[in-house]
Amino acid sequence: MYDEIASMARHIAPRGGTGLAGVVGDLAQPVMVVGSAVPVGQLEVMFRRPDVACVAVQDDAGSDAVGLVTRAGLAAALTGRLGYGRAVLERRPAASVTDWSPLVVDPGTPVSQVATQAMARAGARRYDDVLVRGPFWGSATTADVMRSLVSALADRSTHDPHTRLPTRAATWQSLAHRCDLVRGGRTRVVLVLLDVRGMTALNSAHGHDAGDVVLAELAGRLTAALPRGCEAGRVDGDRFAVLATLPALDDVDAAASADALRQHVVSHLAEPSGQVAPAVWPALHSAVVWSVAGAADADELVSGAERRLRRAGAPLAAAS
Repeated sequence: MYDEIASMARHIAPRGGTGLAGVVGDLAQPVMVVGSAVPVGQLEVMFRRPDVACVAVQDDAGSDAVGLVTRAGLAAALTGRLGYGRAVLERRPAASVTDWSPLVVDPGTPVSQVATQAMARAGARRYDDVLVRGPFWGSATTADVMRSLVSALADRSTHDPHTRLPTRAATWQSLAHRCDLVRGGRTRVVLVLLDVRGMTALNSAHGHDAGDVVLAELAGRLTAALPRGCEAGRVDGDRFAVLATLPALDDVDAAASADALRQHVVSHLAEPSGQVAPAVWPALHSAVVWSVAGAADADELVSGAERRLRRAGAPLAAAS
């Protein structure tokens, strides 16, 4: 199972990034470093501390070799086949119980790559800690590496990697939940759709990286502009949605409040920012729908918003 998780993470890592779950340096913790001549009995004393999971061992002979002693590995050595391991090893040097071929990586190595290398190790060694080289040595447990991947994959299933907004499925699920909460009451659910126009031309002229920057900028500004209680999602490659719940209002006030939300979002997205050149800032179309009091249906809201969006011919700065 872990092999499949590691392989999946490497293949769906974001383009141009450091990997799906960041770099191993983010997971590394400081590790004790001892010389290879330190007696095994002294190593045993170090492992009495519950926070010590492994110890790095440097070769006292002058080579650059660095090894690893794990808690489980030392316990197995001290037990021995016949139970005499401690008596035999206590005064021997740490080198005698050291794994001199541990997995050693740089702190900037993607977590997904470290997971793949760890899973490629034979037998029980695949679960040994990973040494992270640097000015100060660190270590990362394989459990933490895999936990980081699983968490990133779970987040990837509900959040778009470029904009960090909830995905289409997560957004529509949230919309359905809002509709369930207001059904039978007088409160209403509002759905605003924003359609980014000209992304194909923008990508062709400036590259997909420029398109990703524009979408990320739009998403960031959209999130920052949301009133309390609202949420946004990326529901298509070039389309965003905003969800809100209105208090009990009559039809006229509900319509005014829903359109006020749309215009509020419009006002924060119409002009390019200093991060993106005006020449590549796209036009957007918008549409807003709201539920009938007492009868909120997510599918009907989405269909209605899409119909209105198709009829919207004005760019974002104008009424749609």
